[in-house]
Amino acid sequence: MTYTPSPMPFAGNTIDYAEVQRTPQHLQTFLGQSNARTILLFEGKVGIGKGGRLHRTHPSDLIGQNLFEPGPIFLGMEGERPIFAASLQKPETFLPIENFVDLRLGGGQLDPVDLATAGRAKSLFDWHKTHRFCANCGGGSISDEGGAKRRCNHCETDHFPRVNPVAIMLVQKDDMVLLGRGPGWPEGFMSCLAGFVSPGETVEEATYREVLEEVGVKTHNHRYVFSQPWPFPSQLMMGMICDAANTKITLNVKELEDAQWFTRAQVEAVFDKSVPNDAKPFMRPPRTTIAHQMLRYWLTQ
Repeated sequence: MTYTPSPMPFAGNTIDYAEVQRTPQHLQTFLGQSNARTILLFEGKVGIGKGGRLHRTHPSDLIGQNLFEPGPIFLGMEGERPIFAASLQKPETFLPIENFVDLRLGGGQLDPVDLATAGRAKSLFDWHKTHRFCANCGGGSISDEGGAKRRCNHCETDHFPRVNPVAIMLVQKDDMVLLGRGPGWPEGFMSCLAGFVSPGETVEEATYREVLEEVGVKTHNHRYVFSQPWPFPSQLMMGMICDAANTKITLNVKELEDAQWFTRAQVEAVFDKSVPNDAKPFMRPPRTTIAHQMLRYWLTQ
């Protein structure tokens, strides 16, 4: 099997964030440009228009519409075109409900650049929704600089969107790979182990700790492969490959429902489109996940 690198899903955003062009004057000018466009979200789903691309409308079309706080967010510049995003309370004015797609389930249908743009917009709206109050004094905060940050009305503290670092690890030994299934996942679905990086540790240390906690396997030779922004809600998935010192699994049932070792031949069968689904040893992770990309990469090593 040949691994052909492709744009990492949710990465590859081509929009210039225009970080020095976010004054009220800049934003007002951008909103009024005839070529300005806004992508639309509803309940975290993104609106899809003709040709399967992100539906875009002029910002003026949103006047008088019910929008979730903080209103239109300025994503940045697409060349000379200002790009905004808005979260609708009543989307029917623009698109049928069924045109709003869950990025986790249907994101693979989107053009890679559209997927990256939609993922950034979703992450920002999720952050604004959960950070309406100042972590310093508890006062209410407001959106500033087109949604790039929030400012407290009381103590004037600035708050910026947070990204949670996650180590996702492909554990290997003797041409086998260790995969697991989290609680509530579909039967047969398996993926790489993963866990949040804790304060005071490196991603390598997080990799060692998480594998030991989840399956009781000690690891070494931890090495970084690639990363992925993951907007559910806002994480940076850092792909790691490591070697196992042993193969005995001691399952932490609070973390996983199942964990198993799979041979290279078994993983190849999962990715082989000519093999019937009922003959495959497990369900592969969706193409939009870094776990999918890591397994494809591992098959070529």
